[in-house]
Amino acid sequence: MRAAVDDDVIAVSPCRSIGLPPIAVKPPQWFTLDQAQSILDELPTAWKTMCLLGFYTGLRWGELSGLHCHRIDRRRSRLFVVEVNTKSGIKEYPKSSKSRREVPLPPHVLEALERHIHRLDRDALVFTTITKGRAGRRLDDGNWRRQTWWPAVDAACYFDSDGEQQPVPHYPPHSMRHTCASWLVQKGVSLYEVQHLLGHESFQTTQRYAHLQPDAHKAVLGAWQRLDSPLVIAA
Repeated sequence: MRAAVDDDVIAVSPCRSIGLPPIAVKPPQWFTLDQAQSILDELPTAWKTMCLLGFYTGLRWGELSGLHCHRIDRRRSRLFVVEVNTKSGIKEYPKSSKSRREVPLPPHVLEALERHIHRLDRDALVFTTITKGRAGRRLDDGNWRRQTWWPAVDAACYFDSDGEQQPVPHYPPHSMRHTCASWLVQKGVSLYEVQHLLGHESFQTTQRYAHLQPDAHKAVLGAWQRLDSPLVIAA
């Protein structure tokens, strides 16, 4: 409507001073360690490494499927997020974007990656199709979900705190990213560090994980206890 006013199509926008309803922020969907392990156990061998990397780096699916071998620094145990797989092909993130970043790799994840890429060319994509006759092609998000992710999630089970076997929550692949962030925050990693690790443009996006910080309430209670003269109610 503002564009219509600018182009002299209409004199005044009828949408002035109309407040939009707030968008409710949903809590992130994440897996427990047992749930994530049960999904890995159900995946075909070729995809275990990809999802292991997803759980421990928080890369978006397009970043995982757009990762090239030469972006992995084995000596320093980290990888560089530069390219992303999109519907129109592989493209580079703009240099100004926070999405272009450096991500550390735990030793066991790097070891799994090295086993996976040891026969690949330096400039090859790390993860590609494996279907006979169509191997080595760029991954398609919809096909990968339908053929790989959902069958593994549907088959995965874990034991709850009462020892009862339960199905794993029906969360999409993006929940690997939420899981990574949730685990890190629960282990005391600051929201600032998580923001940079995941490449969030806005800190508000990272704040969705704030409630998982283990010492948040302790810090508040400790501050009240350190007051010189607390408020009291006479008996």
